[in-house]
Amino acid sequence: MMTIEEKRTRIHDYLTGTMDEEKQQAFNHWLKKDEEAQQLFREEVRKFRRVEWAERWEQVNDMQAEKRTMQRIRSRRLQRLQVRYAAAAIVFIAIGITTWWWSTAKQEVRRPVTIPLTSRQMPVLTLNNGEEIILPLGDSTTLRSDEIDIRLTDFGRLEYTNKTNNDKKQIRYNKLTVPYGCEFNVMLSDGSRVWLNAGSSLRYPEVFSGETREVFLEGEGYFEVTKDLKRPFVVQTDKYDIQVLGTKFNVEAYNDTPLFSAALMEGSIQISDKTEPSNITLLHPQQKANSINGQLVVEKIQNYDIYRWRDGLLCFEHIAFNDLMKEFEKTYDIQIINENKNLDNYICSGKFRISDGVDFILQVLQRDVKFRFQRNENNTIIYIK
Repeated sequence: MMTIEEKRTRIHDYLTGTMDEEKQQAFNHWLKKDEEAQQLFREEVRKFRRVEWAERWEQVNDMQAEKRTMQRIRSRRLQRLQVRYAAAAIVFIAIGITTWWWSTAKQEVRRPVTIPLTSRQMPVLTLNNGEEIILPLGDSTTLRSDEIDIRLTDFGRLEYTNKTNNDKKQIRYNKLTVPYGCEFNVMLSDGSRVWLNAGSSLRYPEVFSGETREVFLEGEGYFEVTKDLKRPFVVQTDKYDIQVLGTKFNVEAYNDTPLFSAALMEGSIQISDKTEPSNITLLHPQQKANSINGQLVVEKIQNYDIYRWRDGLLCFEHIAFNDLMKEFEKTYDIQIINENKNLDNYICSGKFRISDGVDFILQVLQRDVKFRFQRNENNTIIYIK
């Protein structure tokens, strides 16, 4: 049982931005369940807001500061105060997931749009026998305990532990499905970790058996593979297979699009074409391979930010507006209809926290290009006008 001072300390760490992404997620779920902590949280936020508004008032009277702020927006280096996340967290506690509408100091702050959290936005684990288990974020529980422990942590991670160290047992496959509007990660029985982006799934054995460690990916995943010289790790996708020994890399292979991309951060990987297995592409660190007209083209990674979705960041560079809206649809599980033809040729760049919400990001883009947007009554569609 935490004391009041311990709770205040934890809240202070959150507000001052000293927590990493996993600890922030755990904090939000803890806060949602602890009514006393919620009251303490509101008190601390009020203190932070007084500081924030004092700083904003100085900026209103400083035209040069305002000009520099606009320049930072256009150069995609937007800086946001931690207190805005704190305010969003309070709304999250009260009414579920919210999109926090925010304006400049000279504008009136708009009210948040409420989007209820539903079970279809939660990851689902499908066991070998076909049983489906919804994985509620923030809950810590043991899903199964026999020769293999399957545990859900309060950090939002699924963990497998082989208690017998016997990898010659019958292979039992599990499938982790991550819906739109969500990300999730799993630690496999060999210690390898996989982060799955929205709209992705991973099929894998509870315990790896045989001479290779094979998993099956649909969508996007970031892999940190435990090194095992005797058993290569193989990621199978619809069009390509990726073989590694121990490394860090990102793979994007959604089945509903012809696009395929693999980016290597550490180690080495080899990519083989399923239609022509002898056609092998080798990647070295800081290289990526993109499928263009059915051929893999290798080039140097220029921007690592676009792979930071696993850190809760949404980063995009020189992307067409309509393509960006498709990313928003996947990330926020919402339909976006662009009725403004003037935006068809608009190229966007930016860096945001996913928790900022799509409405806030659109508001920032409005500062660079003229358009309006509104939601339908059910908050399931955004119309760009």
